[in-house]
Amino acid sequence: MFCSFITPATRHRVCYTLASLCLFISIPSLAQSVITLNANGSSATAVTLHYTDPVRLAQVVSDSLKQRTMTDIPFWLGSSLSSPTEPKNKQALITQLTQLSQQYRDDTVVSDSFANTGQWLQQHIHHQRLPVSIDIDKVRLNKADNPLLNGNYLLQLANRPTSVIVIGAIEKPQTIKWQPRMSAKEYLAQVTPLSIAANSEVTVIQPDGVMQQHSIAYWNNHHNDIAPGAIIYLGYHSLFDDYSDLNHAISSMLINRTL
Repeated sequence: MFCSFITPATRHRVCYTLASLCLFISIPSLAQSVITLNANGSSATAVTLHYTDPVRLAQVVSDSLKQRTMTDIPFWLGSSLSSPTEPKNKQALITQLTQLSQQYRDDTVVSDSFANTGQWLQQHIHHQRLPVSIDIDKVRLNKADNPLLNGNYLLQLANRPTSVIVIGAIEKPQTIKWQPRMSAKEYLAQVTPLSIAANSEVTVIQPDGVMQQHSIAYWNNHHNDIAPGAIIYLGYHSLFDDYSDLNHAISSMLINRTL
């Protein structure tokens, strides 16, 4: 009835407007949470999970397990949730290490150590790791371990590693086979520390990103377990006044490494 009183041109505009409105209504709202998932421990098989509303971590982990094609369960201790952004202090730290390498170029081993540590950080630290557990049992049972996610994230379901990394005051980072009940002191016996290396304690970053101090001197030595995939950071000592600040910056950056 209405259409009989309007001109063809007006009818065309009305119909076009209604069609456009219907198209707009039919478009789903943009996802509020986007999870880039490495379900099998490799970015080569990454998939993307979209959620139209904020989502609990437990739901994301449960959905992620359905994407995993490997038969073994994930290595929960090394699985991680990260922000897609790079740690804000990463490039400043690498610049500092590069400058130290140039400053101490008369001592080739020390110079190479600073350069190689910076290069390792550049190659292996890409995103800001978030301090949350990914263990499916923890996130299901404990409300504090089950945060609400809203935004873009990277989720890594890790495979169990077979080695540990020793980095810091040695000539270059070393990958050493993990062995049960082996202490930091025993791992360090397989590398050659610099003369400026710390000799009483090392920093161990466990695969869940937890930082620990392990004693290595004869007078304070006691056993602490080191999990597969951990990083043993041997600090620089007594070469310059603010070496403790450098050690803190490096060990804090290493927390962001993911398996």
